This record gives sequence, C-alpha cells and structure tokens, in this order.
Amino acid sequence: MPKPKKSGKKRKRGSPSRRAAPASKRKRRSSRKFSFSRLLLIASAIGFAALLAAFLIIDRRVSKYLLSSRPESSPVVYSDAYWINGRLPISAASLVEQLKARNYVLTSSPSSSGEFSQKGDSFKILTREFRGADGSVSKPLKVSLDLASRSIEIDGHAKTTRFALEPQVVATLGQSNVRIANRRSLSDFPAYLLDAVLAIEDERFYTHFGIDLWGIARAMLENIKAMRWAQGGSTITQQLAKNVFFSPKRKLSRKIMEALAALSLERQLPKQRILELYMNEVYLGQEGLVAIHGFPQAAKSFFGKDLSELTLAESATLAGMVQAPSLLSPRRYPKRTLARRNLVLERMYQLGKIALEEIGPAKLETLRVIPSTFINRRSPHFTVSLQKELANFIDLDAALRAGVKIYTGLDLHLQGCAERAVTHGLEELDRRYPRLRRQAGKLEAGLVALEPFSGKVKAWVGGRDYAANQFDHVSQGVRQIGSTIKPFLYLAGLDPSINRKWPLTPITVLHDEPISITLPSKQKWSPENFDKKFRGDVTLRYALEQSLNIPAVEAATKMGLGPFVELLKKLEIASKVSAVPSLALGALDTTPLQLTAGFGAIANGGLYVKPRMFVSIMDDAGGINITSPIVERKVAGPAASYVLTNIMQGVIERGTGKGVRKLGFSGQAAGKTGTSNDERDAWFVGFTPALAAGVWVGFDDNRRVGLTGGAAAVPIWTEFMQCASNALPAYEFIPPRDVAFLNVDSSTGELASPSCPEESLVKEVFIASSAPKRVCRVHGRGAVYAPQIEEHEQRENKREKGFWEGLFG
Repeated sequence: MPKPKKSGKKRKRGSPSRRAAPASKRKRRSSRKFSFSRLLLIASAIGFAALLAAFLIIDRRVSKYLLSSRPESSPVVYSDAYWINGRLPISAASLVEQLKARNYVLTSSPSSSGEFSQKGDSFKILTREFRGADGSVSKPLKVSLDLASRSIEIDGHAKTTRFALEPQVVATLGQSNVRIANRRSLSDFPAYLLDAVLAIEDERFYTHFGIDLWGIARAMLENIKAMRWAQGGSTITQQLAKNVFFSPKRKLSRKIMEALAALSLERQLPKQRILELYMNEVYLGQEGLVAIHGFPQAAKSFFGKDLSELTLAESATLAGMVQAPSLLSPRRYPKRTLARRNLVLERMYQLGKIALEEIGPAKLETLRVIPSTFINRRSPHFTVSLQKELANFIDLDAALRAGVKIYTGLDLHLQGCAERAVTHGLEELDRRYPRLRRQAGKLEAGLVALEPFSGKVKAWVGGRDYAANQFDHVSQGVRQIGSTIKPFLYLAGLDPSINRKWPLTPITVLHDEPISITLPSKQKWSPENFDKKFRGDVTLRYALEQSLNIPAVEAATKMGLGPFVELLKKLEIASKVSAVPSLALGALDTTPLQLTAGFGAIANGGLYVKPRMFVSIMDDAGGINITSPIVERKVAGPAASYVLTNIMQGVIERGTGKGVRKLGFSGQAAGKTGTSNDERDAWFVGFTPALAAGVWVGFDDNRRVGLTGGAAAVPIWTEFMQCASNALPAYEFIPPRDVAFLNVDSSTGELASPSCPEESLVKEVFIASSAPKRVCRVHGRGAVYAPQIEEHEQRENKREKGFWEGLFG
C-alpha cells in the first residue's frame, strides 16, 4: 500500500521546526536569566562582605598582637645570672665556656661589649648590660681578671671583686609546646643568610603586597603538572602569618585567612620589620617535643655557631630547611639537605647574589652538624614542670598572649653536667649489666640539684631521653626512699630540741643484734641488715656510715617515732607519714625533688627552704609582676645539722658512699645511699657547702634493678658533682659556735685525759650542750673535765684495740 504524500513545502535545513515561542514563554526565560544573574551578584556581595568582615577581624587581631604583644617579648624563660668572684678559684676552661655560651667573641683586643681576650689565666672582658631577676640593670663593665693570682679589677678599681654575666635563654613558652628562640635585630643577620632566604623562599618580597599572584600561578601550574601538591605559593609575609596566628594544617579556609593576615601585616608594618620578625619566628625543626624557631637558634642548635659565624654554605643549608624542616633535617637526611643547599646556592647565583668563584667552594663544603644535645642542655622536663608551676601564680593564657620574662635559678652549665652524668651513667650500667638492657623498658633516672640557702633549682633532669619518655622522674616519680631516710632519723635524735626522751650523740652505743618487734596487728617484725650480718654494739656514727638497719630501728623505738614523724612533715618529705617502725628503714614514698630539698635543709644548718622553680616574672618594661619568695622554716638546730653533716661526710670517706672518692671527687661533701625493698630503687642524695643533689635510678614499672644506691646512683652523682665543681667556688663546711671537737679515748668511749695514750685518741664532734663530761676512767680516774673546744678536721683513728676501739673503727 503506497505511503501517503506529505503535505506542504519541504522545510529548509536550519529553519525552526516549530513555531516561534509565545511571548509569555520568552518572558519566563528572561526572568530565569535575570534571577540567576541577581543570585550571582548577591552571592558575590555576600562573599565580599564575608571576606571584608574576616579581614577586619584579622586586621584587629594583628594590630592587637603587634601593639600589646610584640613577638620579641613573647614568654621567655631565662637562666640565673652567672656570678664570678675573682678571689675564689675558677678554671680558665670553665670561664671560657660560660663566655662562649653567651656568644662572647674572643678577640686580641676587646673594644665593645660582648668581647673578651685571653692569655693563659689572664682575661679582659667587656660585659654586656642586662636586667636581672630583681629588675635592676647591670651596666657594662670592663673586667681585668687573673685566675692564677686571683686578682681582679673592675672598671679600674680593685675593691670590687664580683661581677655577673647575663642570664641565658632557656626556652620560650608556647600554648601547645615548648619552644626555643633567640631573637635578634635584622642588622645582626649576615647578608648571605638574608639573600639565601629571599632567593629560595620569596625573591619578589620587596615588590609584592603580601600576596605574590605570579608565584601562586606558577605554583598552581607546577602542582597540575605533578598531579600533587608539589609547591606552595606562600610569601614570607604569609609564612609569618602562619607561624604566628594559624595552625600548620593545609586547608583552603586556612590559606584564605593566611592571605588576609598577610595583607594586614603589609598594611601595618614596613618590609624590613616583617623580614626581621620572619627570620626570628620561622619554624626550623623539632627535637623531641621542643620546637626550634628562628635562624639565630637554628644556627646554634645545628652548627653550634652565632649568626655572625655562619659560612655561605651553612646559611644556604638553613635557608633550604624552611621548606620542610623534618624532611630536610641535616642530622637525619644529610643527602637531601646537601641537594637542597646546592639548589639554594644555584638560585642565589642566578639572582646575582653570589659570584661564580663563591658557589664552587660552597658546594664542596662538608656538612658539619653538631650532635643533638639541644634537648639535654635546655631541660625540657624542667620547662614543662615550670609551665605547670606558673599556672598556680598567673593567668598563663594571658601571659602567653602578653609576653613576659620568667627568671629561674637554672644554671645551664650545671644542666649540661647533669644531662651528661645521667646519659653516661645509664649507658655504663647498661654496658656493665647486660640484663638491664634486655628488660622491656629502659632503665631510667632522675637528677635534681638545688641551692640549699635559696631553694633555686640549678639543674633538673627528668629522664634519660625526653623525646622517648616525657614522664618527669624528678617531680612525678614517687618512689620508696630506703636508707636515705636515716639521716633525718638521726637528725631528730641528735637535736635536743626535738628529741628530749633519749638524746643521741655520734658515740651513742646502738645494738646491732637480732631484734623482734610486735606490730599493732600482733605480727612480729624482725628487721635485718642488707648483708644479713650482725656486728654487735656499734656507735651511731658507724651505724649511719655503714647504713645498718637494726641500730636505726632501735634508735627510732627508744626515742619514739613522734619527733621523727614531725620532722619529716616539717621537711615536706611526704604528704602522709605513718608512724610505724619500718619508717626508720625508708618505708616512705616521695620524689627526688622533695627528698633533695630535705637534704638541703641539713646543708643549710637546719633551715628548710622550699624549692623555687622561678625567681621572678617580669613584664617588657622591666617591672616585676610576681616574685617567688624564699619560703623557709627552721626544722633543726645548726649544731645538730653540722654534727650530722660531719657523720655523713664519713659515709663518703669510708661508708656506703665511698665510691664518690674512688671515682675521683675530692671536694668536701656529705651524703647517703639508699636502696628500696628488693632493690627496685637506687638512690644517692648528697651535698657540698654550695649545692645539694639527688639521684634516683630505677624502672618505670617498678621492676627489680638488682643494684644498690652505691652501685647505680653514686657514679651519676659523682660525675655530676665533679663537673659542677669546676664552676662553683670551693667552699667548706663551717662549724657553728656551739659545736665541740673533742678527743675521746677509744678504749673507754669517754673524754680523753692528758694521761690517755696518743694512739687511743679519736677526735669526735658534738653539740656542746650534749658533749660528754666524764673523763676516761682508766687514765683519768673518772674525773669531770672541762675540755677545750677545738674546731678543726676530725682525724681518722688507724689503730683498733678493745671494745670501744671497735665501735670507732
């Protein structure tokens, strides 16, 4: 069947297949286009308003930061000033170390502050002006010092014998981490370093307005080619904004805020000021949880140099690290660092910043990076504990925003001594006792040193490796103290104002024989000595020197536990003290900080001084906002404290702490070893006339160490004290007025008469009011004799004969 023909003319190609749309439809289409354009316009207006509002908020924030919290005055922790007395012994090496630690420059002829010259033991030093912890300003001084003859002239005058070197920066406190920075003015930065940074990070810094549009476009192109985030287009101003105001997370919103902050910074500051802030603020690496900020500190941390000492190659190395401090760390990835350094050098050459003859030698220069000792020297455990302590005194958040200077008593030389002693001591224990290395967790240690008369913390090592273990064994490690408690027991017994029931003297006879005590629970307790042996009758001196347990229990029970417990509470050794017989043997838990402060009271003549983590908090203008006063409390008499000190010197000379002498420390010192039950904790706490220090060694999970305090803790304490004594005056223990040095007849234990043979004489120290009055019955017929009080060193008896001679042996 044929198809019907189509009617009408054939339609031309391209002609409409339908009739023209009615006018109403055209109106609707036009209305939709208008609505879309209007929405787009409204959205743009809202976006612009939001950006403007965000800019105004950020601009106000930047203004407030720049006006009331200048970056150069952000919260900085300072060490103690270093005082030098030209009339007291100090080694040339120690003095040079202190000067170089403060960036003093050695020169043949000092002409400006911060310079010194040395010829053997003779020094000329031009000190710097600085503000001390008390707010006073120390003016620059011209010092001529001869260590050999102990002569000193200050500003041409020989009457003044002391001067101080300025405190050192310990750390900068941040809201989320511990930082270290060492801020300098732009003129202090070498041209090489500035050129290197600008060449690799922002070559158009002086021409853009905070945002480099050309740099952003170039970075986007590179990222598209690499199909990943390969480059950033951030300017130096944007990087500064990121470091100061924002987190390092890569988010679009953060990048926008960063750009707005950069515009605000450019609006409010000249280019030179922005560059100075950047050079001091830029993040350049992390060591443990301590962040390194700024090129001045990076130069010291990685190369051990001041900015002025950096070579071209070292400047290029530091500049290259900015892109990725962790991935370009010269210690961890030296090959990457060298490649990046050479790229920086090439870029500097291309921009005409260095000549052809400079780039070659710089590329060939060996990368010499100093060992990572930064964390050890800067005491991160102390800094974290300090931040917690400050929260008890100030609004820490406000202080972090406003910027304050926090002055401490820390001595960075002693801090270095302490860190090295802990590191070497634990490594040596691991080497000598392989079983310790095979344990699940590493052997740990804590060391703290205090100035007895001021309570200042001079050194603080919370553990062997802060990066691996942030637990602070100095202030958080509550452990059983063992025999380190015995000095406090005997202090209570020796002091007649504390113990009126059964006064003790160094020659009091105690019984070292089997003993059984019935406890309140009706159980029997039979203490033993560490070596399971009994020695019969012994003197108090011998019992403490040899750390005998049974005589200590006898002394505690006869004089009563009450005075002993009260003394421990006054010393703040522990918050809770139970009056039980085992307390005499160290059944008490405390921290190295609290225990060392207690020993400091003995060194300070019976005056307990609460440990001070800081001395003062000061604002930018030098006004003192808060001081940490010396909080002291008399806990015992100076005579009893001195007698006990004299006995504790015997611990080091011939007792359980004699390893101190065997290891080479020859200065005056007193101390006591301690070992807890089952040898889980090893202690040694001791003091010189100028410094008290305590060492604890053990495992965090309270596993058995299997070593005594003499074997594990004494070597660490000794190494620390040997190092520390190089920077401390050689003081001596000075006996107070009411102390008597008397000759005792060792065959009778009574005062020696003029008739007693010389070979039986032993010199002993007593509180004058408690000294024996009866003369030797064998040679002096039992007369009452008023002895002459002598104040000189005790002489060791070398001849043993009879019962009393054994007691004094």
